[in-house]
Amino acid sequence: MRTLSLIISSIFHPTFIPLIGFLLLYSFSGYAVYLPENIFWFSILVIVQFTILIPVGAVYYLYWRKKISSINLSVKEDRPLPLIINLISYSVVFLIFRYLNYPHIIISFFSAVVLASVFSMLISFSYKISLHMVAWGTLAGTIIAFSLKIGLELHFLISIILLLTGIIASARLWLNHHNIQQISYAWSGSIVMAFLIISFI
Repeated sequence: MRTLSLIISSIFHPTFIPLIGFLLLYSFSGYAVYLPENIFWFSILVIVQFTILIPVGAVYYLYWRKKISSINLSVKEDRPLPLIINLISYSVVFLIFRYLNYPHIIISFFSAVVLASVFSMLISFSYKISLHMVAWGTLAGTIIAFSLKIGLELHFLISIILLLTGIIASARLWLNHHNIQQISYAWSGSIVMAFLIISFI
């Protein structure tokens, strides 16, 4: 069971949420119909570079330099510096997309991602919360608000996201990386924050 939990935690790692969120919004918003293919692939390149390669590379570099004790950031004291790097990287994506006048829903989503990163960073100075749950709460809040805002029924997609969230939360608990309180605080805070941003910004 521990091996399965490790696999689940890796496959559904928080670093993939910006890419997953972009692909879902791109697919269900209708922008795929008229957004040029070269713009789409440019977007993917930017997201992969700044939300996956740079943050993951930074963690491995910090671990190699012995600035952090684990690549899993399982210790609260290891988290602030990697999360600051995440915040900078996510902010770059947000600024690029805003400068290029991307669709409003995409910009709103990345503003939610940036604020979720701020939330994680500030909390991590004094309390260890589940970064997995922050990420998946942000995605859930975004899709729920997006569905309500444009009147599109995405019940199946939302159900899948919530089901995956439960599975991931169970995996984190099984690995003893978090307790119920750390998971619930992270998920509830992020889903409410993302829902409000998408709904009203």
